[in-house]
Amino acid sequence: MNMLNDLHVHSNESDGQLSPELLIDAAIGNGLAAVALCDHDTTAGTVRFTQYGKSRGINALSGIELSAKWKKGNCHLLGINVKSDCEPLEAILRKTRESRDRRNDLILEKLAEMGITISPEQLSNEAGGEVVARPHIAYALLRAGHVRSFQEAFDKYLSSSGIAYVDRFRLDPADAVKTLREAGAFVVLAHPRQLGLDKDKTALFDLLIELKNAGLQGVEVYSPDTTDEQIQLYKEMSVALGLAQTGGSDFHAPGLGGRDIGYYRPSVPIPKITIPELSLN
Repeated sequence: MNMLNDLHVHSNESDGQLSPELLIDAAIGNGLAAVALCDHDTTAGTVRFTQYGKSRGINALSGIELSAKWKKGNCHLLGINVKSDCEPLEAILRKTRESRDRRNDLILEKLAEMGITISPEQLSNEAGGEVVARPHIAYALLRAGHVRSFQEAFDKYLSSSGIAYVDRFRLDPADAVKTLREAGAFVVLAHPRQLGLDKDKTALFDLLIELKNAGLQGVEVYSPDTTDEQIQLYKEMSVALGLAQTGGSDFHAPGLGGRDIGYYRPSVPIPKITIPELSLN
């Protein structure tokens, strides 16, 4: 009986490379019982994803990943089982995508000042979906030979410390949680290691309390690049606060970062997740 679940994958509607349908096929090929599509700032692929998943006999969950304001690292929230026709959420997503587009133009201007020319058409070709984001710029830099790897593109140019970085609109973390809950989602804090708070456990616990009070329901305990010590910390905090423990591969493309659907480390599957609200039993 299939037992694997993966509650965090991306399609080519944001910065992934596979279509929603191909993600379903890959999930089934890896023996998954359930998988959630959590594209950045768009629900554009969720109807196709869930309908095709139903036709293939897998629990395919609609989802989204929102970035929230955070002064160090990243604060991302997953909304699983999100409604794709919730107008208040869609209005915020439109504002977010418009901010991304303005940010992309400014990044391209900064790169041009450094003698690196990437056209908006090149970015659109890289993306193919509704969201054009920094990973697409990274791929364009890589294909043009300006960097030797995808990671170098971020480290040198596109991360918050990169020389071409430009910020964009984001909700505060608690507001992001509330927005997702209002859209019917089961809300999970994604890859908490990226918050940069592991050396300040009190601050991490306080953030989880604040987000739980806003409606947070789970923590992505199992995610790529998370150490055993971090996993134990997130498990303990989740138990203390009565939050569900979830896991996700954060899969974007075959072979990228050694990630595979259903696994949070190479050849290490995400442990079975039981969340009755998501029909994960």
